[in-house]
Amino acid sequence: MANHDTRANSGSGRDISSEAVRFSKDFVHHLWARDISWCLNRTAPDFVWIGSRNDQFAQSQQEFSTMFDSLASADTRASVTNEEYTVVSTDDRYIAIAGRFLTLTPTDNQHINAQWYRCTLMWKKMGGKLLLSHLHLSAPIDDDGGEEGYPITAGTETYRYMKSLMRLGSSRKNISLYDVDGTVHWIHPSQIVYLKANRKRTIVHCMTKDIVVPAVIRDTLEMVGDKVMRVHRSFAVNRDHVVELTGTRLVLDDGTTISIPAKRLPDVKAELMGD
Repeated sequence: MANHDTRANSGSGRDISSEAVRFSKDFVHHLWARDISWCLNRTAPDFVWIGSRNDQFAQSQQEFSTMFDSLASADTRASVTNEEYTVVSTDDRYIAIAGRFLTLTPTDNQHINAQWYRCTLMWKKMGGKLLLSHLHLSAPIDDDGGEEGYPITAGTETYRYMKSLMRLGSSRKNISLYDVDGTVHWIHPSQIVYLKANRKRTIVHCMTKDIVVPAVIRDTLEMVGDKVMRVHRSFAVNRDHVVELTGTRLVLDDGTTISIPAKRLPDVKAELMGD
């Protein structure tokens, strides 16, 4: 991920808003990489941070730095994916960004966790720069309305992530895929659920994100390994994510349903059975 200067663009409001979105993405990535110096250089002197835990509240750069040190010492680094950021307000002094993202602990970490976060970032225009004056993070919990004191469904993402890691086995060989904007993604083939053709592009649907590859599905299949099999002119699926084949309906573990052409059905059954 490239670093961006925090100098505000002197052009249109749309340009400055776009920069605020890019800065927000950068800040979140560096926050979870536990890069304290980078983050402090992008905050305003009166920076206020409200984290997702009860004890995560800071009203100055110094308090934030002290709390940050405790986070770094606890080895809470994580990768950030599935990001969405939106400009919700802008005026002569501030730009407000709202968003959400998913964090994944490193595969060699002692504790496995996958957690969604929601965020609000307030960027202040100061001396021709955009500096972060406020960051608020929250970790949503899905309440199923039952009688349990703590909703078990909150661990859904961690469970799916753990399943993905279990499929890795002893192999740690990742593949690299480039998406349409040139970003490179390193993923293990076990994280791929299915491929979907989209004209001259292919959508690679993974457990934690989608990657749009600028190649037809036939060429993309050659990149992802032999676990992914063609079941339709427009679809290829990872055998490890297939949970049911009923009639001509193929069901994957993320709930996706794919209709198999009748003439293709015998070949699909044979491949799934390993014949």
